[in-house]
Amino acid sequence: MSPSGYETKPKIDMGPSTVTTSVALHRWLLQRSDKNPLSCLQDREKTVRAKLSIWQLHYAFICVTAIVAALPTFGQEEYIVQHSNGMLLGPGVLSETDTISTSSFQQGGGGEIKSKSIGVMDDGLRLTYFNLAPINASWERSTAPVMEQIDFPSAAEVARAGNAPSILQILGVSAFNEYGRRTFSFLSPRGRVDVLQGITLLTPKYAKLEILNTESEKFVWDTRIATSSIPADELEAILKQALGMANSGDWLRLVRFYTQAERYGEAQKIMSEALQKFPSELASQRPIQTQLDQLFANQKFEEIKLRREAGQHLQAAQFLGAFPVQSLPVESQVKLQSEVDDANQRLALMGDISEALKFHASQLPEPDQQVVAPVVEEILGELSHNTVARLADFQRLRSDNSTPNENKVALAISGWVLGSGAGLDNFAVAKSLLRVRNLVVDYLNEADAPRRQQILGILRSEEGAQPPLLAKLLATMKPPQPPPPTAADDPPGLYRVNTVDSLGSSLTYLVQVPPEYDPNRKYPCVLALPGTGDLPELEINAWCGIYSKLAFSMARAGYATRYGYIVVSPAWMQAGQTEYQYTEGEHDRVLKAYRDALRKFSIDSDRVFISGHFDGATAAWDIAVSHPDLWAGAVMLSPGADKYIVQYDENVQGKSNDQIPLGTYIVYGQLDGKRVNTKLGTIATNYLRSSRFDSLVVEYRGRGSGLFLEELPRIFEWMELSSHRRIRVARNIEVKTMRSGDRFFYWLEAPALLPNVAGSPYQFDPTSAGSFQANVLDINGVSVSRIPSPNKMATIWFSPEMVDFSRPVTVAMSGRRRSYDLAPDIGVMLEDVRTRADRQHVFWQKVDIQ
Repeated sequence: MSPSGYETKPKIDMGPSTVTTSVALHRWLLQRSDKNPLSCLQDREKTVRAKLSIWQLHYAFICVTAIVAALPTFGQEEYIVQHSNGMLLGPGVLSETDTISTSSFQQGGGGEIKSKSIGVMDDGLRLTYFNLAPINASWERSTAPVMEQIDFPSAAEVARAGNAPSILQILGVSAFNEYGRRTFSFLSPRGRVDVLQGITLLTPKYAKLEILNTESEKFVWDTRIATSSIPADELEAILKQALGMANSGDWLRLVRFYTQAERYGEAQKIMSEALQKFPSELASQRPIQTQLDQLFANQKFEEIKLRREAGQHLQAAQFLGAFPVQSLPVESQVKLQSEVDDANQRLALMGDISEALKFHASQLPEPDQQVVAPVVEEILGELSHNTVARLADFQRLRSDNSTPNENKVALAISGWVLGSGAGLDNFAVAKSLLRVRNLVVDYLNEADAPRRQQILGILRSEEGAQPPLLAKLLATMKPPQPPPPTAADDPPGLYRVNTVDSLGSSLTYLVQVPPEYDPNRKYPCVLALPGTGDLPELEINAWCGIYSKLAFSMARAGYATRYGYIVVSPAWMQAGQTEYQYTEGEHDRVLKAYRDALRKFSIDSDRVFISGHFDGATAAWDIAVSHPDLWAGAVMLSPGADKYIVQYDENVQGKSNDQIPLGTYIVYGQLDGKRVNTKLGTIATNYLRSSRFDSLVVEYRGRGSGLFLEELPRIFEWMELSSHRRIRVARNIEVKTMRSGDRFFYWLEAPALLPNVAGSPYQFDPTSAGSFQANVLDINGVSVSRIPSPNKMATIWFSPEMVDFSRPVTVAMSGRRRSYDLAPDIGVMLEDVRTRADRQHVFWQKVDIQ
């Protein structure tokens, strides 16, 4: 170790690799375990591209700096922005711009820009871009206290002149030493280069890293990383070295730093040590310890609330039981006891309901007891916090002496089968519902068409198969297919599923379900596409966290785990494929995996977010704009953008501000080469200029392409917004199509596309496009004004959200109107579910226009 703290040899040698800067910086976030991380993460750190040429680095840096620095700003005060979708941004410095493109040839469309319509929120770590129109955003000055900023002496050693590094491969990144320095080793066109990176500024939110002067060639590079990405032990050593810790003020400053970072456990520890070291000086500051105890307790209570809302009631109970009650402030003790009492009351209620159901079922005639015995056993075995609401009608009347036993049991059975609030007191219908449920499962899993018709014939004779009842049954039932067995050496809840695509080729995907997974509960989902050379395990670990030792057991603790999301990650690329090709076959593999997962796992199809990293992000973006009716939102991390993504922007543009088809969340690094060599900036600028898009774009300072795990807290905040739910029925359809697979939008389907519309991605023609234009009429019908199919053929799918089936339904098309008497058909309903696998949004009837 040199006197300056320079470590001359990297502690970690990753061997020959092509890792992006961001992926290397994330190694600690993805390796919080006592054992070696999964091999997929090691593979990832050996395969990601990071070819940032000198001109790309210089060009991107100059363009971005010029855009932000030259704009009229709101001053250097910090602001909070409230987005129309409910998202809060900031605090940060607010400014405005009219483009985020780095190229004068990629400035975005939309004609002359009369004013700067894009807001820029700079929080030091990243720039967040949003539409600045008053209808879309409002802002106010932040009242938050000024964040601690720790300047490092190494700032005087920063190279102020020189070239940006040309990074072909990252060879190694050492751990930080106590001076906030580390060795960064990379392969340049002239061979291996070791440079010294030093933290020059550290705040509770981010660390500023710059290259320090050494005897070797000088480089200039300012990059930012989240403070949360620095391992806890390294961060504490760095902070103590920087602050000196010679007097009580230094210790209090460290307490403030951890408090502002919301690391209350560490703040408690430091404050306790400070009180022991300086008992007289800090006597008046003892209330800080109590405040920290309260903040820490509130943080834990919020985690308990989060886990409970995610359906993880046992986990919440464990957290409650682990609270050190005697050390809590009185207010927290009262809150804790209230939580415990509430949990006990819910358990007691479930026990009472179970006993009452057993009693009333036992009072039925013997033949009826035998009929209901299996479902009563099912209810008793599966009654939980997730399902108890289904028995609300039974609970309300179970003690009513005027209600016969069979009616009470009917309420329990029908509520269990149809869902909360749907209980029926007709015992014959309740028994029919049990038969219908079994027949529906048989139908959905039957590959033989004649056999399906036989099952359908039986169903038509069942009173419990009426369309309104069938729709509720489909939405409430467990997935019709069981998941495969889990492997003994895999983490709990990880499934490896094999299926086939439309061409019969093998297709594998991984599924990670959250703790305490219950197939009777609907879970939001992330469909995560890995990039070139990546395994689906990378996406599972990035979203769900590494399987590692926690307080109570081995478990995952990532954001998808804590929020209760199912993560599905398909191996969507073919062997030997090196990039995304914008083909229908790639879409087919992704959608086949998704629909197969719907059949096997309890996914809330109204809350599915498609996402990906690198080429997987580009694919996710293309699939999102090609099929906007399937998703609640799209999250792209380090994407590119070309071809259909550029042409399909109107597919995610709202026709009215209160019904925007799809929200998009785009994250990339300031120095990512794809900003220059794809149309990422063009299309993102188009999204941001109009209030009819729901889009946030996030740019990390001084970073290349990467995983951007530190953005996950905000991504989940965005996904949890009530505004981000799939639109089941679009009142107005105005979309573009240029590919044969992109011909089903919401409720309108073209059986085929015109030859001049269905072009090839390999010979892409941006002028070859067709349009779908249609709307739901106020007079109980629909109008189709454009459809790019031969002879204007179309299939129109109907549901109760669109029309009233008790009245004639009008279809207006090609200047003609025709009235149909449409009766809901369970055959249409079941075949729709069998093919699309969506049990929550079922079409009840269809009309084919020839």
